[in-house]
Amino acid sequence: MAGNTGGDSGRVAGLDLLRGVAALAVALPHFFAYRGAFPATAESVSALAVEVFFVLSGYVLAPQILLCLGAGQLRYLGVFLVRRWMRTIPPYLVALLAVSILGRQFASADFLRYLTYTQNLFRQSNTADYFAVAWSLSVEEWFYVAFPSLLLAAAWVAGRRDRRFALVFGVGFCLAIATARVAAGDGGGDWGAAIRRVVVYRLDSIGYGFLLYLALDCCRDRLDRLPGSVTAAVLALTALAAFLLLEQIAGTGDRLAELLFPFAGALFGSSAIVCALRAEPSLRRRPALARLGAYLGAVSYPVYLFHIILIEIVSGVLPGVAMPLPLAVFLIALFALTGAFHAYVERPILAARPHYRAPASAPPAGLTAVAPADRR
Repeated sequence: MAGNTGGDSGRVAGLDLLRGVAALAVALPHFFAYRGAFPATAESVSALAVEVFFVLSGYVLAPQILLCLGAGQLRYLGVFLVRRWMRTIPPYLVALLAVSILGRQFASADFLRYLTYTQNLFRQSNTADYFAVAWSLSVEEWFYVAFPSLLLAAAWVAGRRDRRFALVFGVGFCLAIATARVAAGDGGGDWGAAIRRVVVYRLDSIGYGFLLYLALDCCRDRLDRLPGSVTAAVLALTALAAFLLLEQIAGTGDRLAELLFPFAGALFGSSAIVCALRAEPSLRRRPALARLGAYLGAVSYPVYLFHIILIEIVSGVLPGVAMPLPLAVFLIALFALTGAFHAYVERPILAARPHYRAPASAPPAGLTAVAPADRR
């Protein structure tokens, strides 16, 4: 299922393309919503794209988490966290500083909560949610700390470091978060802000990606034999189900829809990953498309971070101008900025990240002994 792109070991072109498409599926709906074009539908589309990001994060980080588990050494957890923080925090700080200075929020209490990823840890704490996309980044950052740390602690207590234990722990982790979310109710009527975008109620969304990796790793051959039409049909059905649930929540605040959406979002994200993996052989036969996917995947994080700022700048420069001119200017500015940012800011930091070293003793059977080469 996995394949390399352009000689970059460990890269999977299908997942790179999926990551890039998901980033655009957040940025473009926000652009249209900002200009008053189908705002409710645009919000639903961007929310679904975020669900894909969550599951994808858990999936691509699973090999490194399993490596930490197999090594049984805290220094591996330290390498994992440093790699994640070097990947995510510097670009986040640049974007946060930019939006805070433009919004005259620098050094405010809200800024400090964004800075520490605590603005939505247990509830929405900020007075002004002026960097709205940061909610999902807080979920990611706290997952990086909580999930592997608890997994290693549980493994030490149980004296187990095999994949079956990782599977049991992952299921238990996701069930615990889902139970807490159900017990929290509808957040006093504002389920989206009080539940869907709060860290302690959404950590399972990334955990499902970890479980997906374990499941697919056991049935690679079966997945490769699965017809593409079947995976595409499942993707369409799960996307439709998740979208309709969001529309139902927005329209009536239906409690059942609120309960079901996180699971539907996880199924949609999982289906998207399966489709991306199934498309990998076709992408390898189309180098131009594979390079496009690699580029979109590389700039996906800065696209997510900076698109709101650019939307406001373009709208301010071209007020009242009918599309498609503002859209064209937005896309040109977006790819120019994010391409330069990746090349001159992200890439040097990624190259400086620490690497995993093979443990002195072999890990238990069934655990990855070498971490994948990745830019995650």
